[in-house]
Amino acid sequence: MTSLVSTHPDRPTSWWEAVKLGRAQCQRWWSELAPRTRTIVQCSVLGIAVLVAYSYSLTTLLETAGLETPLAYASLVPLIAVGLAAVRARPTRAEPAIHDRQVDYIVGVPLIAIALAIDLWLPAKLSAIFWVWRLDLFSMPFFVAGAVAIVFGTRVLWRQKLAVGYLFLAWPLPYTIVLLSVLNAFTNLTLAALHLVLRAWPLATSPGTDTSVFSLTYHGRPFQLSVVSACSGVNGVVGFLLVGVAFGAIVAGPRLRKVLWLVGGMLLLWMTNLARLVFIFWAGRQWGEHIAIGILHPFVGLLMFSLGVVLMVLLLRPLGLQIGAGQSRHPQENRSSTAAKPAVAHVYFAAVLLAAAALVAGTADTGLRSFDLVADAAGEPRLAAYSTATVSPPGWNSRLVATFDWAKPLFGDDSTWNRYALSSTGAGDLKSGDAVTFDVINTGDLESFSAYGIEACYQFHGYSLRNVAQVKLVGGITGQSIAYTAFHQSWSIVYWIVPVKAPGQAIRYERSVLYVLNAPGGSTVRLPRGTHLTDLSGSLGNTPGDRELAKNRAFLVAFADEMLKAQASPDATRLASSSASEPGPSSSPAASTGVTNPATGGPTTAGGATTGSTLPRNTAFVTLTQ
Repeated sequence: MTSLVSTHPDRPTSWWEAVKLGRAQCQRWWSELAPRTRTIVQCSVLGIAVLVAYSYSLTTLLETAGLETPLAYASLVPLIAVGLAAVRARPTRAEPAIHDRQVDYIVGVPLIAIALAIDLWLPAKLSAIFWVWRLDLFSMPFFVAGAVAIVFGTRVLWRQKLAVGYLFLAWPLPYTIVLLSVLNAFTNLTLAALHLVLRAWPLATSPGTDTSVFSLTYHGRPFQLSVVSACSGVNGVVGFLLVGVAFGAIVAGPRLRKVLWLVGGMLLLWMTNLARLVFIFWAGRQWGEHIAIGILHPFVGLLMFSLGVVLMVLLLRPLGLQIGAGQSRHPQENRSSTAAKPAVAHVYFAAVLLAAAALVAGTADTGLRSFDLVADAAGEPRLAAYSTATVSPPGWNSRLVATFDWAKPLFGDDSTWNRYALSSTGAGDLKSGDAVTFDVINTGDLESFSAYGIEACYQFHGYSLRNVAQVKLVGGITGQSIAYTAFHQSWSIVYWIVPVKAPGQAIRYERSVLYVLNAPGGSTVRLPRGTHLTDLSGSLGNTPGDRELAKNRAFLVAFADEMLKAQASPDATRLASSSASEPGPSSSPAASTGVTNPATGGPTTAGGATTGSTLPRNTAFVTLTQ
């Protein structure tokens, strides 16, 4: 019988022994590498993983650099974070010799899991709101922290906590929340200061009641310039705040002086912006509008910002501050602990684990491209509010038929609930013999939609619900499909929630609900070419009634896609902008339009065709409030 025992002392006797021998050889090879080489390998693994996991997010972050918004400087955050990490590459004080890889994975794996949960689960849960809030950038520091822990070790993660935490400053939502509350006041302050300067140096006048519009004259030809919020100096102030916080981390000196330096820099940047505005006005009078706005305006702001930052850096030493995080208090102790043993025994398993996580995160991150229809790189909505741009799919007409004011206590005093009837003209791929009812609730309180959900309200009133399922709409939007029976009538609906923009307003939110009647004698809708029925083996069966529900759902999904595309079109944006200065459509009483109040029921006329049925009771909240 052949023996499995090897006579060679270094040759493995089994596959397990071979694995252990290979692992030992890898550890020996890794420990024999120069510290600089080990660091280069680890940095390469970390950098590639982050780029793979957040390639699209980082690309869109760079796109914000060219926007006239305070968020433009947020594009510098990753680069500044890398600089902070480089400054703190070496320990500045004695650190504990932590060489326990189990601790590294106990810390690192949950952090990566948090990032993956945000990127994989929340887009389907929040739909387009995920991109407006830019939660992908919120998850990035968690991923980076976990990657640092498993690649470099927990000790290095603690040393680099400032650089990792700095990445949270790339998340635009806090800026949006704070700036919206102070932007108007900041702009008014800038305008007041500008008017004081122009009184002493009359380069321009402000005709009319709008103090943000100024009139200039060049060679006898007058033209006007407008100072909007983007020109108020808030961009430079936020930009210096980002840069100043990073400088504060590497500057040695008393904290009070650091705070005074930071506040003084923000004030200086505001004053340099005021000087920029005065210079633009002077250039307009000397060389005309084209030179002042078309050539000088895009570059003077960046030049003045750079000069302001350089001046504040030069003021560090006079203020008793010094660049440099200080010398190590125990240099000999650090060198001895580093030379004895590398903090990470080997990086191979960590690289494999991180590569798998990066591929999963990268796939989810690339999928965020679908939200491009709904919001831009800064999370600003692209869809025009429906009340300002009553668009409709090709071959359909939209008409306002009712406005419900009783819902204001539920969705906010500034909310609106409009009902539209959309009727087919016979053109286009989407056709229906009956009108499609479209309810739009517009509010600034997003949470009110969760508090007063459609399904919960229908169930509360005892309606029979079927075909309750999520549906995928264009733009990465997750919608909801429901068929319900009430008052001897059956309706199919598809609804979705999206952020919208309205001229002169903060971000608003709309819950849009499409209704179509499930006609007893068969559906009157015609599906677009190439549309196939789905879900007949899931919540729906293959009965004639179930096929009717599936057909109506497919019709409403296609209808919703066309509505969203129309809201995102440039025509809708122009229509919304023009309607901001014009009186909106009158909200006639239900009786004058032939529409019956949903609280009372009755026959209705929608889109010029009598349906012989009541309009759907969108949520029946009227019962809860009466």
